[in-house]
Amino acid sequence: DSEKSLILPKISSPQTFDESCKVSDTRPCVIFVFESKADYITTRSLIQTGELVFKRNYQFSFLYRDAQFQFIESFYPPYPVSNTLILWRHSYKTAQFTWLPRWDLLNVAVLYQNLKTSSPGGQITLGTITNEHAPSIVDKIIEFFRYSGESIIAQVHVISLNTWLSVISIITLFCVTFLINTEQPHQDRHDGQQEEQRTFRRNTPSVELVELGEGTISRLLPTGKSQISLLIVCDRRNDVALPVKVVSAQLKELARSSNFQLATVSQSKYKSWLLPFAEHAGCRLIEGSVIAVNFNKKYYNFFTPVNTCSNSSLGNLQDRVTLWFERLCEGSLPRFNLECMELPTASM
Repeated sequence: DSEKSLILPKISSPQTFDESCKVSDTRPCVIFVFESKADYITTRSLIQTGELVFKRNYQFSFLYRDAQFQFIESFYPPYPVSNTLILWRHSYKTAQFTWLPRWDLLNVAVLYQNLKTSSPGGQITLGTITNEHAPSIVDKIIEFFRYSGESIIAQVHVISLNTWLSVISIITLFCVTFLINTEQPHQDRHDGQQEEQRTFRRNTPSVELVELGEGTISRLLPTGKSQISLLIVCDRRNDVALPVKVVSAQLKELARSSNFQLATVSQSKYKSWLLPFAEHAGCRLIEGSVIAVNFNKKYYNFFTPVNTCSNSSLGNLQDRVTLWFERLCEGSLPRFNLECMELPTASM
């Protein structure tokens, strides 16, 4: 109930989500995705000073990314740097969505302009909202010991020394067993992730692709015709990074029956040309990122291998590349425009 009195409602349970983001065909939901409480305090101060005024044709709310990562994970592409999500909620289980370019929590005019030009993307099934108010396992263990302690104290006058020693032994054994069982799964997960990476390195073939350079720019980025080129960001100075291998192999297989041109682009050589693409899309520029650019029509789509969920696997990366490519082909990905898009020149 305390969440209802906030100026900006917080999504912290399925109930608060339904209350702050109602099903509506005319009022989309604007959800701010905050990294910390400091982001919320900054936004609240803008509301209190009147700089940020909520429009009646939108439903505004916020959530914390770490607390609701399972919900955020259901939106593709998962822009890790973007902090503004718009939902057109058609039912309790489905919605259309789009990510806005990152809002710096200061320039309100930019936020309003991005809201005005936003349009719904493809329809998805909504992820699970975590109930942040539900008691954790630790809370349940504490409650168990508290109740047991009260029961023991109530009967202390009839408990013998041998019984006390037995109780202490049982509690000690329980604690030791709990610590061993929690440590082992963590080690198993760590070993499993390392084994998964070794397996992927063995099973993922190295794909030889054309590299963007002086001799291939005119073919990969034609100015006289409409063509989509998939540029995979890598760094030729180092060994090929595993995300680059996974993304390259998956895209080469998917693009066999399409007219897309597939190539790599050196991050170190063309960094100054690549950065505006990532910044305008609200993403980080890292190895394995993909820019699907139509240089003739001055628009592009962006894919990043970084996931919002810290324990996401390389197998999940393959699935995300496939889903991103399918949405690219059907035209349901958000498009970004760079009117000042110029042909690349090598960084000095």
